[in-house]
Amino acid sequence: MTIAEWITEASHKIARTDAELLLLHFVFPDADRSYFIAHDNELLIPNEKLDSAVKRRAAGCPLAYLIEKREFYGRSFRVEEGKTLIPRPETEDIVDFCLDIAETSDDQLRIVDVGTGSGCIAITLAREIPNAKVDAIDISQDALEVARQNAKQLHAKVNFIEGDLLKDYHQKADIVIANLPYVDQNWEWLDHNSLSYEPAQALFADDHGLALIYELIAEFSERFNHGYLILEADPSQHARIISVATARNLELTRERNYILQFKAGA
Repeated sequence: MTIAEWITEASHKIARTDAELLLLHFVFPDADRSYFIAHDNELLIPNEKLDSAVKRRAAGCPLAYLIEKREFYGRSFRVEEGKTLIPRPETEDIVDFCLDIAETSDDQLRIVDVGTGSGCIAITLAREIPNAKVDAIDISQDALEVARQNAKQLHAKVNFIEGDLLKDYHQKADIVIANLPYVDQNWEWLDHNSLSYEPAQALFADDHGLALIYELIAEFSERFNHGYLILEADPSQHARIISVATARNLELTRERNYILQFKAGA
């Protein structure tokens, strides 16, 4: 079977772009998609891993887990099924919020990313704000293993800490950021099949998805009398989060799409 024939056959089962990306990952890792134009008649050697990946993609497994990478803020991050979430575009707003704060600060910022997962936010901030001190916390050893690999690959200086929210963090940070589990398992619009490939511990939370966010707000308000708390949550949850944070004397200073920014000392 030639490359062109294989792509045509695979495209009956999955999107053509997905088929080409799987072919690159498993057979031609040093090429790009333009390779297929110039070599469409090249014969393919049967590849069980590639065939299995096509079947899994057709069954709903996210492409990012099959090719073990996802782009975030212009950089490629390793992701692993069962260990880390797949970075989402909406999370990039957290980086933008931090960059805006950094532009108005003359001091060296200390930033802590709570629930770092693949490390995509912390690593991006370490690269985008070179003079910042960046710490990253996660309760999962598996996630931290992937995050450390990403930091090494992307030449980012990040201090990784195994811990539960801020309980094992003993520094005073200027910015605390968190993309914690906030999905409510009872949401009617959830794609349970697709989400089943991602670690449930990193997705779901009690109390309508807000238990961990509420806990972090309490810890932040008790520990910090200055600085910012930046959170990601579904827009349908924002009103409740704002109410809880305001009761803790945190001031809402910015809101965009999925992201909320609070300031301590209100």
